[in-house]
Amino acid sequence: MEIEEALYFFRKNKGLKQKEILHYTDSSVYSRIENGKKFLKYSELRTILKNLSVPLVEFSEYLDDDLEQKKFRQLMREYNASPTSSEVKQKLVDYYSAITFSSSLDSALMSNYIGLKLLFYPSWKEIDPIKQSELNVIFNLLNDKEYFFQYDYALLAHTIFLFDKKKRKQLATKALPIKNIHLRNTATKEFIKNMLNNLITTFLREEEYEQSLYYLSLESSQSEDSHDLSYIIVLNYLTNLTKYLMTKEPIYKQKIEETINYLNSIGETKFASSIEREVTALIKGERDIPIFIQAGL
Repeated sequence: MEIEEALYFFRKNKGLKQKEILHYTDSSVYSRIENGKKFLKYSELRTILKNLSVPLVEFSEYLDDDLEQKKFRQLMREYNASPTSSEVKQKLVDYYSAITFSSSLDSALMSNYIGLKLLFYPSWKEIDPIKQSELNVIFNLLNDKEYFFQYDYALLAHTIFLFDKKKRKQLATKALPIKNIHLRNTATKEFIKNMLNNLITTFLREEEYEQSLYYLSLESSQSEDSHDLSYIIVLNYLTNLTKYLMTKEPIYKQKIEETINYLNSIGETKFASSIEREVTALIKGERDIPIFIQAGL
């Protein structure tokens, strides 16, 4: 999300008018800033964020042009293009090794760190497994949040299935329903979809079908605010999967197959294959079910 988009997002979330942001000047000045028609000075940004009651560190997490995240996304693109490259592997190992995990680590770096662990342990000996102490830190960090931003959802997507039932429910209650879904950018929605998929899949694996339907109904009630076709597809797919596992009625399996065929027809073959593997595993009652990992965009 660009700076002006982020400013719009926070202002709308706070329910403020443009004239309420910069009190010392004409409201048209802020309007031009938000519309990207005026150069934004650092002093103006500090004043704006103060009036929005948004910490700079949280604001910066929401920007697409974060240099650290650009670096990480580039590394992941290199890996996806050459997964057997020893040079790319070393770059990722170096990136991972340079991160010191602690409660003060921001959500973006923490998400990258955990995502790398999920992707490459145990195939890479240089990458350690996720520790319980790390999960405890992540739970406390997310549980203290009143509002989830992009990398909070990324972190939750990477860990929601690793928490015990009580903590999982606690975090799910915090995260759902999604606040201001219509204001979320594409990257955030991708993490939200992965989080929702991993949460519901975990419920289904443990045969907690009512919990699955409850959270899906929360999201379905606001899906009209999303205006995001892929988000709606995920909701419908997970709802049909839950109902099929509950009832074994063929109509729900048919709807799942229609979703898979549609995804293949529009070129989303990787996503379609993931769904097929997930459905097959759940129908067979397997415990080791694929999860959606998105370490970098």
